[in-house]
Amino acid sequence: MSQPQTQTGAAARGTGLAFAYVTSLFFAWGFATSLIDPLIAAVKGVFELSFTEALLTQFAWFTAYGVVSLPAAAVLARLGYAKSIAGALGVMVLGALIVPVSTFLDFYPGVLLALFVIAAGVTLLQVAANPLAASLGSSRSSHFRLVFSQAFNALGTVVGPLLGASIMLSGGIFVAGGVTVLASPTAVILIALGVVAGLIAGALIGALRRDLRKWVVVGAAIGLAVGWIVFLHNYLGGMQGHSGGLSQAAGASSTPVMDSAARAHTLRNIDMVFFGLAVLFGLLGLFIWSVRRTLTVASGETDAPQTAEKRASPLEALKSRWAIFGALAIFIYVGSEVTIGSLMTNFLHDEGVMGLPIHDAGRLVALYWAGALAGRFAGSALLTRVPAAWVLTGCTVVAAVLCGVVTQMHGADAAFAALSIGLFNSIMFPSIFTLTLERSSASAPATSGLLVCGIIGGAILPLIAGAIADGSGVIANAFVVPLIGYVILSTFAIACVRVRPRNVEVEGPAASH
Repeated sequence: MSQPQTQTGAAARGTGLAFAYVTSLFFAWGFATSLIDPLIAAVKGVFELSFTEALLTQFAWFTAYGVVSLPAAAVLARLGYAKSIAGALGVMVLGALIVPVSTFLDFYPGVLLALFVIAAGVTLLQVAANPLAASLGSSRSSHFRLVFSQAFNALGTVVGPLLGASIMLSGGIFVAGGVTVLASPTAVILIALGVVAGLIAGALIGALRRDLRKWVVVGAAIGLAVGWIVFLHNYLGGMQGHSGGLSQAAGASSTPVMDSAARAHTLRNIDMVFFGLAVLFGLLGLFIWSVRRTLTVASGETDAPQTAEKRASPLEALKSRWAIFGALAIFIYVGSEVTIGSLMTNFLHDEGVMGLPIHDAGRLVALYWAGALAGRFAGSALLTRVPAAWVLTGCTVVAAVLCGVVTQMHGADAAFAALSIGLFNSIMFPSIFTLTLERSSASAPATSGLLVCGIIGGAILPLIAGAIADGSGVIANAFVVPLIGYVILSTFAIACVRVRPRNVEVEGPAASH
């Protein structure tokens, strides 16, 4: 008895280590993706671009998902998880090193090429890492694992723009401006009070229902979300009261300084960021290669080169209605999330909303991504007790309502609604991903490839929203695009509630997630 138990314990530890390794990758690509936001402002100034030309950075990035995702599924099927991840990181190193070459040559299209190459590596990374994270343990807890990993992806999206803006938008052609302080002891206090209140409420309900463990977890998750919402509402209310002073403080120093020395300084700042990315990706690649055996064993892969799943064509997913439906859902979700994030700076800058200086409005976008971070930690706890399809249904409905509020309200209320959407976006991607994998009749690599292909929505829906904003002259009207998107996502979530999964280990009534 002792030997099998020892082997089981060792296997569990190996799986836990593998999951920790994979989770670090989620942070890395979240960090890299979110650097596009400050990069847009940097290239717009240093290359003297129009807003549309600067947004080609985002278009180049997300187009890679549509071009590379299906070939990436074929690579994954041939090489397996560990080798695919190491290869993806190698491609990302190459892309990051193209940026300083392009800035040295003063060649903006080269920067776009570099972003496409980095995003191609990120695409392969996502095609491999998402199903790998879901597979490292019981299938019944796959939603928890993927949402928990996505929480670290969200952490990367918060850290990335703050660090990137501090380097790329500091000095050189950019002069001082903006006085918003994002860090606040009030945030910690209000969020902590929410968690404590949730724990107490959960404990009381759990004691009455004789299920203390379940309700304490649910209460803490809900408390974290409520605490974040209360903080955000109070913070924006105070911000609006001081917006006039902020405008005066920043207004006098908002004009870029364009001379050769300043321009060279900004280009070197951009280089510094991408050299740092190359080092980060390279170290991660070497690390993943060194632990490839652990990942292979923990994921249940074999070294046999011709298993049925390895022979599966990435086009196989096109034969599954659920794989196609899931890819459409990913397309809409990513497009909606990126649309809101792209509009947020100008939205908060608008006189009809907060009227903040552009510097402050840009920094406040971090609150949108921070909401996703809080939501993913809360969601990872909630999904251990509540079926993923039900949580997804609730979040998509609330997000649609908030978009509707944005189109109808003004001032701090509109800003609060827009920034709050990040909290409800938080669990959508991992939930859509795993719900689709469970119901798809195609193999996991093929389905994963098609799902990641849907991320190209981040290149397309923002352009539609931008056209609406330009045509109407009212930026809030562009929120109609994510509003319609979340309504469609609600339909997907309800369908998942109604259709039982086919690719999950069912053990009696506990089959739900």
